[in-house]
Amino acid sequence: MQIELPFPAKILWPNGRGHHMKRHREFQAHKEWAVHATLAVLGGYRMTDPPERFRIAATVYPKTANAIDKDNAASSLKAYSDGIAAALRVDDSRFDYAPIQLAEPVKNGKVIIT
Repeated sequence: MQIELPFPAKILWPNGRGHHMKRHREFQAHKEWAVHATLAVLGGYRMTDPPERFRIAATVYPKTANAIDKDNAASSLKAYSDGIAAALRVDDSRFDYAPIQLAEPVKNGKVIIT
C-alpha cells in the first residue's frame, strides 16, 4: 500500500518556529490528510484482524535541493503516522519504521509512505 501526502509544513519540523496553537492546527490538518489518504487507498476496506506489527517506510521528496536531516524528516512525519494509525484503527506503537529515504526534489515536495 502506498500513500502519497504533501510535504510537511515547516512548523511541524523540530526546528520549526511558531505559536503552539498554529503548530497544533497544522498537526491536526496533516493527520486528517493522512486519514483520508489511507482510507482512499484502502477503498473502504476495513481490517477485521490487523497484523500485530506494521512495517512503515517513508520516502521524502523535498521542495528544494537544500539538504534535509533524516532525523528531522522522521519527526516531521508524526502527524502522518498518527493519521494512518487512526485510519487502520490501530495504535501507532505497532509500527516498525524503516529508515527515511530522501529522493530528488519535486515541485511543492511530497511524501510517499509504504
